[in-house]
Amino acid sequence: MDCAIQAIAEWGYARASMAKIAARAGVSTGVISYHFGSKEELIEQVVATVVTVGKEAIEPHVRAAGGARAGLRALIITNLDFIRTHPAYMRAMVEIIARGGPVDGSGPYAGHGDAAIEDVQKVLHWGQQTGEFRHLDTRVVAVALRAAIDAIATRLSAEPDLDLVRYGEQLADMFDFATRKGQ
Repeated sequence: MDCAIQAIAEWGYARASMAKIAARAGVSTGVISYHFGSKEELIEQVVATVVTVGKEAIEPHVRAAGGARAGLRALIITNLDFIRTHPAYMRAMVEIIARGGPVDGSGPYAGHGDAAIEDVQKVLHWGQQTGEFRHLDTRVVAVALRAAIDAIATRLSAEPDLDLVRYGEQLADMFDFATRKGQ
């Protein structure tokens, strides 16, 4: 999976053929074809791997935060930290989503974006239940937050030296202000 992720991130979705991925991994194309019947199956596994590794890096911090406000902050900051420490994962996902389906977002990988939005909504609902967050449309806020995080891939292309720690802190401050009660 790591070779596939690196290949897609480096060469792009279209140019990362199964043959190139196999060569990068030091195996024959037949080995890749044996485990994955098609490029689409390989890509589905890449997406699942990136999502799983990301969740494993982020969710423990959200759960351990000790409250919804701290949980939202942890969600934002650990997302940015994951992007900082796994840049190829982000580039590969951007390539897959951008090139792997229709422009309208209805392609085979569109559901993963919905799951990420739902994860944010869970934290927002948690904060509403505990009274830490004001009444708000959790879908609107979750979509806005995911868009702000996902836009980082484009920014990193334009600004490779972007300070993701500072960006994460500022984004966390902004969404804390927008969601907390009394605002």
